[in-house]
Amino acid sequence: MKKLFSYSFVFIFNLPFFASAGIIDFGSADDYIIATASNNQWGGNLLLGSDAHIFGSVAASNTLYLGDGVIIDGNACAGKTESWGTTVISSPAKCNDLNDLANDITDAAAQAQTYTDTALDIIGNVNISGSGIQSFSINNLLLAGGETLTVTGGENDTFIFNVFEQAQLGSGANILLEGGILAENVIFNFVANLTNHTFEVGGANISGTFLSSGRTFILGDGATLNNSRFYSTEAIVGNVQDVRFPTNALTPVPEPSTLAIFVLGMIGLVSRKFKTQH
Repeated sequence: MKKLFSYSFVFIFNLPFFASAGIIDFGSADDYIIATASNNQWGGNLLLGSDAHIFGSVAASNTLYLGDGVIIDGNACAGKTESWGTTVISSPAKCNDLNDLANDITDAAAQAQTYTDTALDIIGNVNISGSGIQSFSINNLLLAGGETLTVTGGENDTFIFNVFEQAQLGSGANILLEGGILAENVIFNFVANLTNHTFEVGGANISGTFLSSGRTFILGDGATLNNSRFYSTEAIVGNVQDVRFPTNALTPVPEPSTLAIFVLGMIGLVSRKFKTQH
């Protein structure tokens, strides 16, 4: 019986401590569906048009501009808020440090940029599939109306696209996820440079995580954003309607204390059975 408790003790105190469910750590940005934050006075502005219905929380370290009729089913964190009419925020709560948010977005973009295995352009209809960690160095991401990028993988696979040049999706363009891959694990990181400062989306249907340290996101009217989230250190202009990122898509990470309690319970059952047999 002493051996049983000895082995169990070792097992409990060697339980792995999981800090994050993905290979890119988004830190506090994971709390939001749309977030823009910067450590300078020019970045960190978020503008949501009057038709916007955000099914989650948003953040802007500088100014959050809300059009008349905006609905946010979550928290709205901002340095300051300017509203042009009636808005609905369902879960006002204390916000995290927005300086930390700026650092977390910057760090996530830097992490993503370390994954640049395969170089290609995404222009026109493109199908990409694979397993494990797939990473790409994209010169241009250009999809016109009716053109589709299809990403196929499993729920445990990760695709990282680092986009270095032009990034524009026209109305009717698509980024589709197939095979069970999760939008949290399909990451588009838009790298800023001297000639390219934006990621522009028309009335497109897109899924994934869209990230940038240095580019402004311009999200146009009529876009279908049912499985999307957006993080930038510059500005996000969203003349959008419904924006969703299912909360159950994020992989739950068990707390070590919960696992320890479970193991202790199993020890008790085994100990009781041992005494009964002897």
